[in-house]
Amino acid sequence: MNIVRPLLNEIFYLSSRSPILAFKKVETLLDQYEISDKHNKIDILKYIAKQSHPPEENFISQIQKMISSNFVDSCERIHLYTEPKYTELFHLIGRQPDGVRSLVHMRADILEFLPEIDSPDYVKRMSTNLRDLLATWFTTGLLEVERVTWQSPCEIVQRISEYEAVHPIRNWTDLKRRLGHYRRCFAYIHHMMPNDPLVILHVALVDNISDSIQTLLNRVSPVSNTSEDILHEDPSLINSAIFYSISSTQPGLRGIELGNALIKRCVRQLQVEHPELEKFSSLSPIPDFRKWLMEELNSSSTSILSSEIRSWFRSLFSTSTWHLDEQILNDIRPILMHLCAYYLTQVKHSKTGYARDPVTNFHLRNGAVIWRLNWLADRSERGWKQSLSMMVNYRYYSFDKIDRNSIDYIDKQIIQIDEQVSKLL
Repeated sequence: MNIVRPLLNEIFYLSSRSPILAFKKVETLLDQYEISDKHNKIDILKYIAKQSHPPEENFISQIQKMISSNFVDSCERIHLYTEPKYTELFHLIGRQPDGVRSLVHMRADILEFLPEIDSPDYVKRMSTNLRDLLATWFTTGLLEVERVTWQSPCEIVQRISEYEAVHPIRNWTDLKRRLGHYRRCFAYIHHMMPNDPLVILHVALVDNISDSIQTLLNRVSPVSNTSEDILHEDPSLINSAIFYSISSTQPGLRGIELGNALIKRCVRQLQVEHPELEKFSSLSPIPDFRKWLMEELNSSSTSILSSEIRSWFRSLFSTSTWHLDEQILNDIRPILMHLCAYYLTQVKHSKTGYARDPVTNFHLRNGAVIWRLNWLADRSERGWKQSLSMMVNYRYYSFDKIDRNSIDYIDKQIIQIDEQVSKLL
């Protein structure tokens, strides 16, 4: 920390003359930050955030002195006075050979450390400032959509395996299958982070909209589970494109929407490659359904659950084997399907009015329709823990409908649902 303070002063002094003069000092600052432990990184970030603001003392009087009869001139002076110096620092870091990556990682640190920082207002503002800057550098027009295959560079294939957050890749055979025939893996790539995908989208080309993730992952073709090598794809077997996993890989880009544009660009690319494709849909997890249901069970306030259902559920969920009993599964299915449909369509954030479930909110913002709820769609341990085995298809129709649905949801919180879901309600 003792090194950082004079370094920052030198950087700001030299950059006022020319950014070129500050280049080496910025490089030293990044090296110093990189080798620091968590405690020292927090101190560095707090110092940069606090010292980059104008002093609080006499702030109002200083602003008043800048107000003149020329409104535009007054705004310019106030802006220059109030804009934190770290804005300039971030631009200088961005000029470094690996500076953009450093800024993405720095914002990830800020977001991780925020809960541990006392009086975090300055640091929060710095995070917002950095997010806005990164949003201009990571606008979708500057990103490339790259298809990743088994023949792609080893480094990026390895990253695909490491970053898979929805359905973990079990081994190399599993990875090869997900990059092989009847599969597509698309990645958003920034030219300043060429081997580090920002968003990864996995797609399966199948003969109908899928209702089971285990079946989807285990099949090597739309009609076969055999392990025989497939030499080519048969277009007559392809009717639907299923988006079964989408992962944002960079915590430092949180708050910057990238997935929406990636799905649309991939749909266009798939339509060119396979004109016979008729249906585009996700097969998505419902990560917070069981958590919400447990909240309802334990709530002392008015609940949508009757006392009889509450008592039955509490008894069932106190055991670890109830889901192995086929009779119980048959009995509980209509109740859980109804509750899950209610959760997806009616349970919303109190402040925003948007769907509480994060995956639901993502797809609805993208313009999708809640098309079908699938029972026993994910029978993995994770599937039972998150959603009691259920998954949902979010259907993407024409681009006109996608855009209209997206606007209706973002502007009016209108949720489009298919008749299959409305019947469950």
